[in-house]
Amino acid sequence: MDNNNTIDNTDNNNTKSSNFHRALIFQGGGSLGAYEAGAYKAMSEGLSSFIKLNQGEKKDESTTFHILSGTSIGAINAAILVSYVKENRTWKGSDQRLIDFWNYLSTRSNVESMNPYFAYNWDFWNRVGNRVASSESARRYYSTKEFIFRGVPNVFRPKIPKADDKFFDPSNTWYTFDNEPLKQSLEKFAKFPISTSFENNEPRLLLVAMDIQEGVPVVFDSYEKEDGTRKSEYGRRYSELEFDKLQEDYNKSEKRMYEHVIRYDDGITSDFVLASCSVPVNYDYTKLNVQDHKLISEESKYSSKNDKERSNKHSSYYSSTNNHYHYFWDGGLLANTPLRQTVIAHRDYWHRVRKMDDNLPSLTIGIINLHPLKQEYIPYDYDGVVDRKNDIMYHDRTEWDEYVAILISDFQKLASSLVKLAKDNGINEKSLQTILQKKIQTVTVNPGLSRYLQNNDLIKAIIDIDFIFRLERKNDEHTISNKTFDFSETTIRQLVNDGYEETKLQIKLNSSDPINKY
Repeated sequence: MDNNNTIDNTDNNNTKSSNFHRALIFQGGGSLGAYEAGAYKAMSEGLSSFIKLNQGEKKDESTTFHILSGTSIGAINAAILVSYVKENRTWKGSDQRLIDFWNYLSTRSNVESMNPYFAYNWDFWNRVGNRVASSESARRYYSTKEFIFRGVPNVFRPKIPKADDKFFDPSNTWYTFDNEPLKQSLEKFAKFPISTSFENNEPRLLLVAMDIQEGVPVVFDSYEKEDGTRKSEYGRRYSELEFDKLQEDYNKSEKRMYEHVIRYDDGITSDFVLASCSVPVNYDYTKLNVQDHKLISEESKYSSKNDKERSNKHSSYYSSTNNHYHYFWDGGLLANTPLRQTVIAHRDYWHRVRKMDDNLPSLTIGIINLHPLKQEYIPYDYDGVVDRKNDIMYHDRTEWDEYVAILISDFQKLASSLVKLAKDNGINEKSLQTILQKKIQTVTVNPGLSRYLQNNDLIKAIIDIDFIFRLERKNDEHTISNKTFDFSETTIRQLVNDGYEETKLQIKLNSSDPINKY
């Protein structure tokens, strides 16, 4: 293969020869994404050190993450890293590129400019009454107040407030922001469109947004599909039976068509990243062009005519295909930690695109949590209650997904072992195939699809979830409810440092030494 089209292997980066793949999942959380930059730097250093110590034994190992997936600000972090690797053909320096991005976003607040006078005066009142916030907490609080009113130059700017013309209530005025500055900042640090390829030894980028009208998460993927195109498919999945009734040409070899398709053959654009970051209420919707497929029965024309007899049970079908704009919100509403989407995408690629039923690469997963689940104290002030509510709403909820993924993997291994045992012990092949080819009885949202799935399909394409390593950001005593808006220089610098130091500590304290699993 042409060396100009593959990532430089001087840093021991051999993605294609690895028997297991690493995925890193970036959670959404506004300015807290700076923590992910520090955590990524620590993880990258840990991987590099591990590989250098084991050159003789693990020459095919690499410092890469084969998949980088993210939601909201995590989508931005992931896009910057994948773009850097694609553009520079190496992972070296990617951690610094991400930190540079966060330094670029940060801005000095008026409160920071007032220090140390602000801190001195505030600490006086804190000593007088212990319910008064600390000077650091007050700095964060008033910095975010300032940013919400005047914006952050490289992140967002306030728009003209929208008066309430529905109830004529002045208190119901809608304050929104324009995230065009964030788009410009992103395009300064990442090159779009982003399309990557397994063949070129490039990492895969997975981003999650939410289609507002459909109410479902949508995954944007930098890798190609089985037909060689890049697209996102979601909604109803039409079965083969329904396909056979279509009266227009289609790719029958694909054997499936989804209700909604977003095509991006040139790669993921910055608009797709912004779609994942369009926080409800705060920002406008992001609109994307979507190809809508509808399968319509001829007899549906007469649905309102009760006296119309429908003697033909197998009436003809026709399809309607139109391009419409769909509107998208922040993917954090449904998948702030896209573990499920990452595992499914990994399986689909190796099973559908690479045509593998057995020996699919196992998946080792790292998750960076920005919203802590546990908190020792109970808040009693308004700001503290709102802060706790936000953390609970957006924390990592994927432990059940992890459990199900591992359970299914174990079930598939058991079933495959039993099939092999039956064959080895002379069980009649015809009897065995009768069982394996029996149609499954599951009821799904796409009932036509289940008619074509067999028991044999349940034990194909096993994905072994080898290890899941969670990095937990800790709230400090100075936390505030609007922390996701705090882009002040002091806070961003502290978040990057906390991510770096806490990740190193969590790796060190883990008795199983999880960095070795990576």
